Amino acid sequence: MSTRRRAARKRPRQTPEGAAARQELLLRSAIVVVGRSGMRGLTHRAVDREAGMPEGSCSVYYRTRLALLTALSNFVAAQLHADVRALGASLPGPTGEGGSQESVDRAVEATVEMLLRWSEHPELIVTMSELSLEAGRTPSLSEPIVAWRTNLTDIVESIICRTEKSAARLRAEAIVASLDGVVLSGLLATSPQERPGYLRSMVTLVLHAISDADIEE
Repeated sequence: MSTRRRAARKRPRQTPEGAAARQELLLRSAIVVVGRSGMRGLTHRAVDREAGMPEGSCSVYYRTRLALLTALSNFVAAQLHADVRALGASLPGPTGEGGSQESVDRAVEATVEMLLRWSEHPELIVTMSELSLEAGRTPSLSEPIVAWRTNLTDIVESIICRTEKSAARLRAEAIVASLDGVVLSGLLATSPQERPGYLRSMVTLVLHAISDADIEE
């Protein structure tokens, strides 16, 4: 490789104008860093390098590691919230034709579509998992993570309520917890070509098995 080509590869990307745009670039770069190197690899310097911005840029906006983690948690949670809201909006209403079975079938398809979108960005899945673990060690990070999970649980509970099953909230919490494992295993255990079929099978099994299980309140 020529010296000119090596220099071109090292040249920083053009920094976006405006504080909000630069912050978004830094946080998107942080997701890539965590996806590649884990939480241990998340440093201000690593984020600057990934963003192609001058060293010290990340620390201008996020002076401490906790500030960076807090901003990253809010940023990731906001993206997940948007997907969860889209999931809820795509489902038929409680009085839709076809009854509860249509609701469950549509929920399976909508959930698979959402998980497939996530699986197209494996670094986002890894970052989501890493932040969930970090929130267990750093309670101040837990609020945005808990909020999006609660929102997803609320939607799943509303689906289960249409089937008139008991313990709807408990079933919903079990489904959401199970989907965490489905997302990770789909990423680790399948190829991109196999992933849609795998996710559809797993989501169908999880939703039907838990929603149909005998549970005493």
